Amino acid sequence: MSQETIALYEERLSTAEARRYEMEDLIGSLREQLRSQTQPPSPTSAARHLSSATQIENEALREQVVHLQKKLTIMEDMLEEVRATAERDEAMVREKIRRYREKEDLLRQQVSECESEIARLVKSENNARARTEEVGEALRESTVALENARAEIEGLRAEIVVRNSHYFRKHDNGRFAGFGRRCGSCLQRFGR
Repeated sequence: MSQETIALYEERLSTAEARRYEMEDLIGSLREQLRSQTQPPSPTSAARHLSSATQIENEALREQVVHLQKKLTIMEDMLEEVRATAERDEAMVREKIRRYREKEDLLRQQVSECESEIARLVKSENNARARTEEVGEALRESTVALENARAEIEGLRAEIVVRNSHYFRKHDNGRFAGFGRRCGSCLQRFGR
């Protein structure tokens, strides 16, 4: 939007300058005509040229010169105003561009920081995932070891029950083998 405004002011400025040059050329030619007609004529030619038509034409030319000089002054004032406005607009646009660049730099920095944080979080997540898998594997191994230990304990319990039942069992002769003693059949079965 401000680029269009600047272009419009530049176009107006160039149009005003072109018009000013045209007016300056016209004023120059009118002054030249005025000088050529106001040169002191020779006495013989003065009588010939002093007609009422020439005087009227000279007066009209003078009025036209004054009018064009006023117009030129107005155009120069307008041109100066357009230049000042264009300079203000240009300064305003430059300031906006500077602020946008600062914001863009800040956003780039924030994006870079966010990308670094994301990379750190992804790495942390991958490490945590690997550690979780390690802990899960260790848990599975511990579960298997626990199940094996339980099975072994159950086997030992069963063996203890069997052994205890032989320690306190009546033998065929009606007597107890006694605590801590084994009968002959037990010794053969379980060994020493």
